[in-house]
Amino acid sequence: GIDVVVDVGDGRRLTGTVNPVYGRRLVSVTYSTLGPKHLLDAWIRLLALGAVDPGTDWSAVCIGKSGKDAAVREFAAPRDSAELLADLVDIRDAGLREPIPLPLGTSHAWTSARRKGADHYRAALFAWKSGKYDGEDARPAHILAWGAEPPFAVLLDPVRDDEPAVVGEDTRLGAFAARVWAPLLAAEVEPRA
Repeated sequence: GIDVVVDVGDGRRLTGTVNPVYGRRLVSVTYSTLGPKHLLDAWIRLLALGAVDPGTDWSAVCIGKSGKDAAVREFAAPRDSAELLADLVDIRDAGLREPIPLPLGTSHAWTSARRKGADHYRAALFAWKSGKYDGEDARPAHILAWGAEPPFAVLLDPVRDDEPAVVGEDTRLGAFAARVWAPLLAAEVEPRA
């Protein structure tokens, strides 16, 4: 593992050990379906590596399942890793003050669809709303925050004046989702052998 100490602003530091690292690659393996949780976990650790050693070409490889097949996703550490990590800490701080409209699957679907030029509203609604299978609206934390069977609209309040604006996003879900997922998706590269 690699020990990291990163200044994330306001006199705070992120400290810990990033592992498993093989050469310049962080490797994450799961036997379940590769989902947003796995990607974000690897991304945060990759940003920590990029922040402490920006001169190294770090990458994160996530391996899991996609249906019955294997799934492999790889991300390169961006040059602004320290700033992106500090922004994630800022988002965490906001989430400690109040429930923020940032369900992982729903927000990932929103930004992924936007990036592909697809209907982001529909993609996010599909991840949020329960149907044949439970959606994120059925998760206990979301029920606690927004009540039983919370409507999708609870995530779509306008961006507040005290929150960072994101070009092209006028909802809190869209703005938070873009801050979390857009840099990660932009850093994706073709998996190397």
